Order: sequence, then structure tokens, then C-alpha cells
Amino acid sequence: MKVLSALALGLVLAACTVFPVPESPRLMELAPASDLPVFDQSLPASLRVDTPLASDPLDSARILIKPSAYEYRALAGARWRESIPVVVRDHLLETFRASGAFANVMTDTSPATSQLTLVSELTGFQAENGEDGTRVVIRQHLQLLDNRTRQSLCVRDFETTSVAASTALDDLMKTFSAVANDAAGATVKWAYNCGVGR
Repeated sequence: MKVLSALALGLVLAACTVFPVPESPRLMELAPASDLPVFDQSLPASLRVDTPLASDPLDSARILIKPSAYEYRALAGARWRESIPVVVRDHLLETFRASGAFANVMTDTSPATSQLTLVSELTGFQAENGEDGTRVVIRQHLQLLDNRTRQSLCVRDFETTSVAASTALDDLMKTFSAVANDAAGATVKWAYNCGVGR
């Protein structure tokens, strides 16, 4: 009987812990693009959208804040649903497809071949403290490549920014989405005009 009591007590104690179970972080996503550029006639070419290149900490799922020019901080309690480059790629992919700019748009994970590839480097995707408040910044270096010749048809640097209403998570997400929508819309127009001139 004593053995059974000791065994039961051991099982009860094993199920208890003095450490609280941490809450799962909220998984955040960019809102779908609105006010998209729409083209009456698609370019007769297929476009591959590569995942942007990025270095740490941008190559992570952390929601980043820059309180100064020298420091990055991660927002507590929330993160992007995927790494930042993948979130940006998927948002661009959706925007290109919805716009009808190209006959076919695919991701870099597709085994299909394409005539053009959008290559990009992501150097900014964070909230920053500024004189006018907290602003969200997206910075990208873009190249549109001809896959047959591997030559750059067009090259451009984009910086898109907007001031957030506050540093609350919901306000930051609205601003991240608005800035990403502006950046994606500008990228689609730029790539389309570049494709027309090739």
C-alpha cells in the first residue's frame, strides 16, 4: 500500500511544475493588397518571384523595431507567420497575380521555367523612431532578369515609409500592411514597364 501511495504521489508531482507555461506568440500576416494596379493586357511572359535576400536580423520571423540607428529590438509576444523574406515574397506574388501584369507568375519553389525573374535584396523591414513618430520602413534593391541571357533588364532601389498611429501591435500591423501594399504596387508597375521595353 505504501508503495502504491508513493507511486501515485510521484505521478502527481511529475505533472506539476513551478514554471508557468508561456503563451504562444501571436502569428502576424500582412493584410491583402488594396488599390492594386490593374492592367488591361498581360505581358506574354512568365515571371518568377525569388525570395528576397536578407541578412540577420531581417532573415527571421521577428517583428523588428529600431529605437536608434545602432540597435534592433524584437517586439515581444508576436512574430511574423514566416521569415520576413518569405512574407515579402508571398505578398509580392499575390499582388503580381491580382494585377494581371504578366501571363503567369510563379514562386522560386516552382519547377516550371519562366522568361523573367524578379531578384531582390531586402535591407529594411522594420519600425523606426523618427522626429515625426514611429514610422515603418521597407527598403529593397530590385533587378528584373532575362532568364535566357541572365542580363539585368532594369535595376531600381525602393524605399517606402509611413508613420504609425502608435507602437501598439495592431497599429504597427496596419502600417506594415499599408507600406507593403505601396511597395508591392510600385514594384508591379516598375516590372511591367520594364517588361514592355525589353
